[in-house]
Amino acid sequence: MRRWAQKILQVRDHPEAQARGLATGFFFAVTPFWGLQLVLALTVSHLVRGNKVLAAAMTALNNPITALPLYGLCFFLGQVILGGSAEVPDFAAMRGMADLVRLGPALLLPLLTGTTLVGLAGAAAVYFLSGRILEALAARYGSPPDDGQPGKTQA
Repeated sequence: MRRWAQKILQVRDHPEAQARGLATGFFFAVTPFWGLQLVLALTVSHLVRGNKVLAAAMTALNNPITALPLYGLCFFLGQVILGGSAEVPDFAAMRGMADLVRLGPALLLPLLTGTTLVGLAGAAAVYFLSGRILEALAARYGSPPDDGQPGKTQA
């Protein structure tokens, strides 16, 4: 794990591409699409010419330890935005899979609304903050090789 973290810190790319990769990874990290977060982050990062290594690393923000509080907050936010009750369904009262399937839209719509809003706001913050920090670091310590094409990772 330590070597992995060191590799991430040694990624050399244009600061703009790094910021796009970080923002893309953050957005998909908060989505409830477990198993697809990494693929989606890499695909979109490629499309926006972001740093794919950093996009992949950011998806690790959401893990089994952080998922419950994150999704709880996003569900609550989605319920508030959609005007529904902020009450979580009583899962203990469910008798089978059919009960859970009936709750699908009541759970999924607020969760998707909340994760989209948190993802967009967080990605915007990550993009602007990391962009400024990475530009300052590049100015202070020297820019990475710039071939005029941000998004080409040089690790």
